Amino acid sequence: MWGIQGPVSQFLFQDKSFSTEWLMGVKMSVAGILILLFTKFVQKNHILKIWHTGRSWIILLCYAIFGLSAVQYLYLLTTRASNAATSTIMQSLGTVIIMILTVIVYHQAPTVQQGVAVIVALIGTWLLVTKGDLTHLAMSPKAFTLGLCLAFAGALQTMLPVKLQEKFSTFVIIGWAMIVGGVIFTCIHPFWVDVPHLSLGGILGVAFIVLFGTMLSFLCFTSSLRYVSATTAGLLDTFEPLSATIGTVVFLHTSFNLYETIGGILVLSTVFILAIRPRKS
Repeated sequence: MWGIQGPVSQFLFQDKSFSTEWLMGVKMSVAGILILLFTKFVQKNHILKIWHTGRSWIILLCYAIFGLSAVQYLYLLTTRASNAATSTIMQSLGTVIIMILTVIVYHQAPTVQQGVAVIVALIGTWLLVTKGDLTHLAMSPKAFTLGLCLAFAGALQTMLPVKLQEKFSTFVIIGWAMIVGGVIFTCIHPFWVDVPHLSLGGILGVAFIVLFGTMLSFLCFTSSLRYVSATTAGLLDTFEPLSATIGTVVFLHTSFNLYETIGGILVLSTVFILAIRPRKS
């Protein structure tokens, strides 16, 4: 669901009247409200407790701004500057960043496979950015910079909510994080100002992004952190670039040359390299 959101967003952005900030405000506000209503009246959870329990609200704000909102916003910006498949492949570098941060935080020397993963990720990213030609960048500097920021935000999005989930429902965490992000982007571009012309395809596209690409995908991903580690969740997220690439090529007719294809495969392969369990002696 998350991966297919990319091609749908790219389709919407073909209409120049669509503002990234407008779409962010609408999708996060609507998704957040729906999640909190479901949590309050169906699950019967206390949705306000998170705001007056120790420093949980500080972690929530950090997650909402630097994790969830940043990923959503940077993903759309990177898609607009390049294409959906490139955005999702760049985001998958977040798994390598999680590995690096884990090594730094816990003062552990990187293993051989972690070193190999970093080298492979760098080579793959280089092929994506240059298409194998050292004389120029195939990806614009803007798209490349946004893609790297997206990868860092993806790492934070995976790591920040882990402690919160020990105390609160996933629905409460995601719902409030969506609301916070929605308020921020609505202040930047109120949804009632410069409303884009919405055809039937545009309405269906926005509805898909709100319900499936935002609400359900984030709930499923964050819920998985209760059962698997942040690194494993990042590994499972590898299927997102695959679905985004297929959707971009099939429906939007975006083409990739041999070097870009190899680069994408190398970047995606890093998560499988990190997933290999070393044999116990």
